[in-house]
This record gives sequence, structure tokens and C-alpha cells, in this order.
Amino acid sequence: MKHIPRLLVMISALALGCISLTHAEQLLAPATTTTNAVLIDSKADVVLTQVDAFYRGLKGFKLNIEWQVHMEAEGMKQEIASAWNVAMQRPNQIAILHKMGQNQFTFICDGAKTYVYIPMIKRYLEKPAPPSLDAFFLEQSETAMLLQHGVPFFASLIAPNPRAHLLEYVASVSYAGTEMWQGAECHKLHGEQAQFDWDLWIETGKQPIVRKVVMDMGKTAKGMVERAPQMQRAKWQIEIQFNQVEANPILTDEAFKFTPPANAKKVDSFRPQANAEEGPHPLQGKTAPEFELALLDGSKVALAKHKGKNVVLLDFWATWCGPCRKSLPILSDLAAKFKDQGLVFYAINQRENVEAIKDFLAKQNLKLTVALDSEGKIGEAYGVEGIPQTVLVGKDGVVQLVHVGYAPDMKETLTKQIEAVLAGKPLTPAAPDK
Repeated sequence: MKHIPRLLVMISALALGCISLTHAEQLLAPATTTTNAVLIDSKADVVLTQVDAFYRGLKGFKLNIEWQVHMEAEGMKQEIASAWNVAMQRPNQIAILHKMGQNQFTFICDGAKTYVYIPMIKRYLEKPAPPSLDAFFLEQSETAMLLQHGVPFFASLIAPNPRAHLLEYVASVSYAGTEMWQGAECHKLHGEQAQFDWDLWIETGKQPIVRKVVMDMGKTAKGMVERAPQMQRAKWQIEIQFNQVEANPILTDEAFKFTPPANAKKVDSFRPQANAEEGPHPLQGKTAPEFELALLDGSKVALAKHKGKNVVLLDFWATWCGPCRKSLPILSDLAAKFKDQGLVFYAINQRENVEAIKDFLAKQNLKLTVALDSEGKIGEAYGVEGIPQTVLVGKDGVVQLVHVGYAPDMKETLTKQIEAVLAGKPLTPAAPDK
């Protein structure tokens, strides 16, 4: 087997979003509502309106989803593939069964219960089923986030408003004519957005079935050039095919049956800190690792200058991270609320270029003190494996709290924790540093 360059390994990890106890946070990212105005031409608008009406009107469907990542960098190529079998029946039955490749998980809602099983960690969740699949798009539970983000693009087909879901974060859409795909004539649409561009194939005729989407990740690759110059020449595409689509098939309850594997453990959450047996983050109770970083405005910050003076709130994040988009406004509000009481906040960006960060902050209307961890070394020192990772450091320099991910009650919980630390009430007793 040939050696795979480190750069390809890095791209593979970004593309796959492999599930683990800590990296699951990225997969369970809360969806956010787009506020951008989409420039869309009239022909593309007609097609998307037809797609929206078609998928809203389906009582159910079956299909196979094949997902392929095509990468070329440093003179070498790599192909990565995954596949799922999917069945859906309204109001509240769905089965997503992993068939091969990466992103291994099973998602089943049988009408009474919702189950999520991740074989990599041999654990599964069991939750009450919502009254309809639409409810999964109105909540921020782990099961809902996995349905929305677990299989790329699929959520747009079952969302309450497929058209709006598809156009999240999209800047423009144009009609690119018709093409044949696997024997079927298809409309081809071209979309552009900040992180990537895409092409979408939709069958012409009475059933506007989505057949394929190709995402050109060139923009993301160029955003990595500062820390990986080879990305300037990298080619990176993600292709998703929707095959053997059956509209309104006859489905029995057997199609939505889940039996936990014998070696699987039932848990309340995939989030590490939600399960008591996982214990606190190893950094809690230890002296916070020192750092000196450049800020987005060109100045510098050193953690040491705050010791004995301020409580410090740190958040490790990136613009592409869904949970980060949800938590950053909350952290910004808390920073403003407690500023006069001695709290300082630094949003420590992980490995992104300055222009991408500024563009994100402008579009999201966020005012943050952003520190640039361009090489990810500070993230490594703080044990960052999944983002966002929020760290609360007391005036004595001891880490009082480490939280990975976003939770719906984040604002209320963190408010109480900040108030306690500001009042000199430690959340975690100091432990000897190794």
C-alpha cells in the first residue's frame, strides 16, 4: 500500500467528519436559518419550486445514497466512498441504514421510538418519536442534528421547506441547461456559496427527482493554503448520488424495525460530558496552558496578563462548524453582560485565514475578540478534539470548566457558572499539575 501524504489525510478527515465520542459534536451541529438574500434566476427558481412541491407531497419514498470524495494533492489521488439505504414514510417513520464506507450510523424512527446507533463506539440512543418528521427540524436534540447532518444533502429532501433548506448559506443559483444522467434527462443547476460551489441534477418531467449533487471544495482548499501551501493546487470534490428512487412505495413496519446489537450499550447522550462515566475533561482543575496569540485586529494577547485580574472565557471555533455558529452569539452576549464584572472573552479560531474569518463575522453581524490559532498548537495544548470547546479559567489561572459542543440550555447554564466563578466560588477544585 502506498504511503498517503499527510495533506491527503487532513483533507480526508475534513471530508468524512468521522464520528467519535468527541467529534460527534461536529456531526450533531444545529441547523441555522439563513438570512442571506439569494440571487436566483427565473429558470432555476421554477425548478426548485417544483422540487419543493414534489418532496413535500410525497407520502414516502425509498432510495440508495452513494457518497464519494475525490481528492488529488501532492501528485497523488484518493477516492473515499460511503453508501446508505433509506426509507421514509410520513408522518414519522424513517430508516437510514449504513451500507458501506465511512460515517457509520443507523438512524431509525419507527413511529413510537427513535433510535441512533453508532457502531464505531458501540453505543445507541433511544428517544420518544416526534409526531412528525418535521419536528426534527424544529429541535436541537442529538437525534435531530444527526438526521439533519448525518447524510450529506439528504435532509433537504425531507425538510418542512426543502427549497429553503437547500438554499441555506447560498449566494446565487443559476440554470445551466439539461444533461443526461443514468438514462434520464435532468435539469442542471449551479449554486455558489462561501465555502464551496455545487451543481445539482434534477429529473425533468412529472417527477422532479433529485439525482445527483457535486460539490467543488476548491474554495475551502484555498482557505487552507496558509498552513498547507500544497492546497493551492489541490483538487477536491464531493459527489452524492440518489439512486433507485421509488416515490410512494408500499412500506411495512418491518422496514423501520430496530434491534440493538448484543454488544451495544444504551446511553443518554453521545456527548462525552453528558455521561457520568466519562468524567470531567482532563484539563479541569489544572492550570490553563499559557499562550500568546495574534488577534484579528493585528494586536496580540497573552493569557498571563489576566492572571489575578480577570476570569477568562475561551472558545475554540471555526467558521464551518455548525454548533459554533449557534454558540458564538450566546458567548458574545455573555461577554458583554459580564465585561464590567471582570470577564474577558477570546474566540480562538482554529486554522483559518483572516479573510474568511472577517467575512464570516461581517455576514453574521458578530463582534468578537478573535485570536488566531493558525497552526492549531493552542488547540492541541487545550486538548481540543471537537469544536466548539468552551473553557472557563478562574482569576487564579485554574481551568474551572471545559464544555465541548452546543446545548440548548447553554446560555442559562453558562451564566450561572460564570457568576459563580466571578464570585470566587470554584466549580472545580485545583488539582496538581503534571
